[in-house]
Amino acid sequence: MNSRVFYLYVLLLFVFLIPVNGFATIRHACFIVNPASNNGKGWRVWDRIEEAVSQHYTAVGSEDQAAAALQATYNVFFTEHAGHATELAMEAYLDWQQGQHDQEDQLLIVAVGGDGTVHEVVQGLERQPQVVIGVIPAGKGNDIARTLRLRNPRHALRTLVYGASMPFGAYKIEGCETGSCEKKTVLAVSEFDLGLTTQMTKKKNDHDSGERPSRLLRYSPRSMASAMLAMSSAMRWNTPIVRCTTDNGRFNIPLNFLAASTGPTFGGGIALFNYMLPICTRGKLLYSLQRTHPIWTLIQMTMERLLNWSGLTRTNMQKLRNWSGQRELVFTQLGIQHQDETPLSIQVDGDIALQTPAQITWLSSAFRFMRPPEYGELGYTLMDLDEARDDPDSF
Repeated sequence: MNSRVFYLYVLLLFVFLIPVNGFATIRHACFIVNPASNNGKGWRVWDRIEEAVSQHYTAVGSEDQAAAALQATYNVFFTEHAGHATELAMEAYLDWQQGQHDQEDQLLIVAVGGDGTVHEVVQGLERQPQVVIGVIPAGKGNDIARTLRLRNPRHALRTLVYGASMPFGAYKIEGCETGSCEKKTVLAVSEFDLGLTTQMTKKKNDHDSGERPSRLLRYSPRSMASAMLAMSSAMRWNTPIVRCTTDNGRFNIPLNFLAASTGPTFGGGIALFNYMLPICTRGKLLYSLQRTHPIWTLIQMTMERLLNWSGLTRTNMQKLRNWSGQRELVFTQLGIQHQDETPLSIQVDGDIALQTPAQITWLSSAFRFMRPPEYGELGYTLMDLDEARDDPDSF
């Protein structure tokens, strides 16, 4: 054994014997895999990292007692239907509560999938100090992974081992369940939005489910389907008026676009919320200010995504901002009320789950998420050494 390998083993042994999250130690990891995420990418990602997972964690029931004494245990579950990840995460937490462990020990629940999978996993687990959330990106948008600076699934797995936990805020949204008057509360850990973007998602969902098939989507080339859907939605959007109530007062807006995010990106990488981070003490709202044609709003968002420029003027986040007919403000409480007879759909982390009227509250430090180690932390050196051993063609 050469000196470098010996040094690595010593450091790995050291990291397993010291607390990973300050004075708390992760004793068990529960991986919740969405195999259907992004057309099967969730399953493919798990298949490629499963061996690496077994190197860092010991499977529950393993006969290797020596490894179990040094490493955290793990188990894995696969989702079978919508909402299943929420059930699995809650069952894992309840089982953890009933087990024997120290008060400082923590449970790591890892979502393997996209933003929607993470959304399902965290529901009902807010402000539980013994629960830490991990993310292995395997979705299409992966805005939460971008916010956490997770480069790829292998880097995300190493973050679970060598990283540290950080506070992560969320939007608590209390509204009416879609299609009914029943009250429902959900937590948004990536974003929520109303308007043109929600209408696009709704039309796509109706087409995919067969409820309202679209000839435009059926006969459009796959590469052009999203663009055609966006143009069709923009042409038919009638820009309704909504009443908003925030910490600073009440105002009406012509709704082409209204959104809030926990991180700097929205909709799969569009950098609309510069300076927004999950550790902020207030949420950030972006909305249309003038009654412009919806196609202009669509053009602005497209230019921002492709060129990172759309004539937007950004100033200090504590100030109210104007740019090209859009306005941005920070808030802790937000009420949204439709003015017409028809309620407006609300998209939460990619899922149309609610409709207006709705009350939104920014929950600071609602969760703790695993982040990559920073320079100067022990985990930074360990991750660097671990990555140096990688076969560049292995992932």
